[in-house]
Amino acid sequence: MATDASIDLASLRFDGKRFEGHALDVECTQELIAYRTLILECAKELWRRKNPGRVRLPKGFEDGFRVQFDRIDDGSAVVPLRRVREAAQAELDLGDEFDEAAALVDAAIGAADRDDLLPEQLPSNVIPLFAGFGRTLRDDEVLFTRARSSNSEAAYTPKARAVLAQWVGPTYEDKVDLVGEVRMANLGPGAFRLQVAETGSLVEGRFDATQEALVLDALKNHRNVRLRVSGTAEFSTRDRQIKRLVRVDDVGLAPVTAGSFDESAPPIWEQLAKIGLEAPSGTWDAVPDDLSQRIDEVVYGHGDGER
Repeated sequence: MATDASIDLASLRFDGKRFEGHALDVECTQELIAYRTLILECAKELWRRKNPGRVRLPKGFEDGFRVQFDRIDDGSAVVPLRRVREAAQAELDLGDEFDEAAALVDAAIGAADRDDLLPEQLPSNVIPLFAGFGRTLRDDEVLFTRARSSNSEAAYTPKARAVLAQWVGPTYEDKVDLVGEVRMANLGPGAFRLQVAETGSLVEGRFDATQEALVLDALKNHRNVRLRVSGTAEFSTRDRQIKRLVRVDDVGLAPVTAGSFDESAPPIWEQLAKIGLEAPSGTWDAVPDDLSQRIDEVVYGHGDGER
């Protein structure tokens, strides 16, 4: 029987008097969750950049990112994090977006501590997530991060945390590649409203004369086609949802695709059987055992001869 395997992802070193003897307070484990979120969201955006023609992430991309630790090492408190590879997943030792994300987080922390510019490759939508990283640390404590591909640690000092907090405003801008249904278009100001296929949210933007024909075509044939939009959008820092399209660089038409079939979903008869088993005792006692033969009488109140 195939078993799960694991490979190094990164290590987090908690430095301070509180962590002497490689002890770790329970509340500090929240930093491990915040770090995983940083890596995951960064990896998702890196994958999208590499696959501009794809709308959805590969199946299992997010759920398959399992991170574990099984010990705390010396050096104050060092938590070595390992990625778990399930038997059905490909090998993890070739390097991928998650390894790249861990290295980028190191680079961002180091830049903040040195008052340098953020790495150009760091996705803008990841920056607000640093607000939730380091919340349990005290002023005299430092959290060092080190991706498995990094030669040195990055010091998440109070200074670095303060600098990153200053970079987190109410909104931020990032590149987008969206597909959605055109719900409104106004020729006067060249404005349109798009319902994003992936989230169902409505966003507004402006098109120019060269894009007008495609936008109007997508509106006219909205039942059969969707509009693909590439450009820059403004996001809310609070929930990282798109607020508006700041600039539309390119548009194109895309056919309406049928919903994907989820092979992992349980069959409908299994779901119905589960609902039946979860019903309170006695629920089914009043249901006739010949309901299939007397459906008109029981449901509609008349027999076959009274139709």
